[in-house]
Amino acid sequence: MSKKQLKNYLIPTMLLALMAMPLPAHAGFGTGIGVTFPISGSSSGERISNTYAALEYDVLTEELNIMEKHGRLVMEFKISNTSDKPYTIQQKTGQVYDFIISDKHGRKLWQWSDGMAFTQALTNTVIPPHDFIVHKAELEGKDYRKIKEQAVVVTTWLLNTPCRLTAKVPTHTAATTTPILIHGGVIFGHR
Repeated sequence: MSKKQLKNYLIPTMLLALMAMPLPAHAGFGTGIGVTFPISGSSSGERISNTYAALEYDVLTEELNIMEKHGRLVMEFKISNTSDKPYTIQQKTGQVYDFIISDKHGRKLWQWSDGMAFTQALTNTVIPPHDFIVHKAELEGKDYRKIKEQAVVVTTWLLNTPCRLTAKVPTHTAATTTPILIHGGVIFGHR
């Protein structure tokens, strides 16, 4: 092998060998600080989950929202007319709707209409086109506390219509969560 050929062979081989060798470590003075950034909050105590149910039939959409507010149980029954014409519901009495709270065996614990008197005459409820009506019922805190442990579902319906809407009573769940954190380091000084 000539000197020129040996030089062309050795130089690239030696460069590759040098590049593969670890570089010596450098010592220096400095300090490091760990930094943690929370990107979600944590909470403790209880969280109340509101419940919802809906159905559609004919040109009506019915929605049931159940929420616990300040110790009371609030039930909202919304009926929407999705058609271009007024929708008329005929009732045999002045009672248009009702709410029932039941236990896990289906036994009635509370009914909105209990103890009420209604007109005993034919009545009509008219929902304008592309509009809605809302019926509400509230179970006050004192009365709600009496049945809260047994209450499982709320059922509502428009009288003289074929459907009933049922949703679970809001439940209490633990709200303690582990926060999500991003952790990084900042180095001060030189190598």
